[in-house]
Amino acid sequence: MNLFAIFLFAQTAKHPPVVVPDVVIYTQKTSKRTVNVLKLYPDNSYNFCRYKATKIQRDTGTYKGNRKKLTFISSERRHSFNPLTKKSVFKGKKGIYLKSTRGRMGRNPDFQLTKDPLEYNKPWNYNPITKRLEEVASAIGSKDIPIAYNTNAINSAKQYFINITDRYANGYNKVLENEYSGPGLYTTYVNGKPIPWNQDTSDAALFSELNTVVHESVHMNNSNHYVIVPGIAIPVNRTETCRTSEFSLIVPKDLPQQIFRWGTYVSKGSTASSNISGIYGLMDEFSAYMNGTKASLMAAAKLVSEGNHTKADIQLDHASRTYFAWYEFRLFTAWYLHYTHQNHREIYNKTMENNNLRLTYTLIDNEFEKIIGDANRICINGNCDAWKNHAERFKKYSDPCIKELIKEEKWLTEFRLQGATLQNYRDYLTPGLTASN
Repeated sequence: MNLFAIFLFAQTAKHPPVVVPDVVIYTQKTSKRTVNVLKLYPDNSYNFCRYKATKIQRDTGTYKGNRKKLTFISSERRHSFNPLTKKSVFKGKKGIYLKSTRGRMGRNPDFQLTKDPLEYNKPWNYNPITKRLEEVASAIGSKDIPIAYNTNAINSAKQYFINITDRYANGYNKVLENEYSGPGLYTTYVNGKPIPWNQDTSDAALFSELNTVVHESVHMNNSNHYVIVPGIAIPVNRTETCRTSEFSLIVPKDLPQQIFRWGTYVSKGSTASSNISGIYGLMDEFSAYMNGTKASLMAAAKLVSEGNHTKADIQLDHASRTYFAWYEFRLFTAWYLHYTHQNHREIYNKTMENNNLRLTYTLIDNEFEKIIGDANRICINGNCDAWKNHAERFKKYSDPCIKELIKEEKWLTEFRLQGATLQNYRDYLTPGLTASN
């Protein structure tokens, strides 16, 4: 995710989906019950929302300027609630200033660059105060819900995925019922161009989206806790972090270009939470990728038992596009620990003292390894190499990570809570923090 729900798909099945970090988010809290959220997109458009418990006001338009000075031009008739319109504002490292003198004096910005993109990079009608998607009169012009989409189509797709997970990946139906993100709430790209959802809610159109929908819905569920598997979520208090991209200083120069998800999640300039929120953002993606892959593999196994080998192969195919995130995010986590140990010892120490964070990593890592092992035992029409044949396509991405992990594994070994399992995890929880069940 995640960033939330913006996926890149290749024109053929040669490349797996990946979240594209193409939005920069600023927030301004004007009172305990009011928050303004500004999203800047690379096509020089913006989305501004003022959220209250009972009301959402929204303004869209374009912005222009240079690295330090921006001007906002609204495309809406009503935008008086947006203090940025028709003004030149100053952009600093920490955020946006309505008056440039405040920025030059080093004062706090009027709009702060968010430290938690996960909380705000959601559809514009997701209210961060009420923590839910609100019914809105229109989605016209929305950057997050494309212009032609309607509530009925989105809700039909939601019910489809709740039904399909209830049947083929039981447990994930509860995850989706709690917090959902599906077609109409994310944008599909082909060769870098956004492709509007055709609102087709048939089984033929939606079935292959299962992995993506579970992935993005897990992002929605992850806030102050992380989904391990349906029914188990570990609460985690956050400590100080550094940007994940800093660890590039200890990464062999030739490796980034060999790692499929490097550019999206941990490269310099990435606005994904996996970069901005350090190890806590990494765990959010680790959780989402594992659960999306797990749901597809659960569905494949159940479909085989029902004799539906064609659909089972579809789910194996989509699981193979995300399974190697296991190696990538293990390596990203190891590099983060290695780098902070060398350069930010206080951050490293606080990370190692965060028992529930370590428990989260341990349980997700265990489960990711298990589901990949289970995949090797799924036979399609008597072909018990079905998973291997799918997974082989992406070994060029997994193999460089596996090789590098041999050197970095010690950091993960020290980070793990040895002996923790899904069966006994409660024995490892920090007293005073409550796990979801």
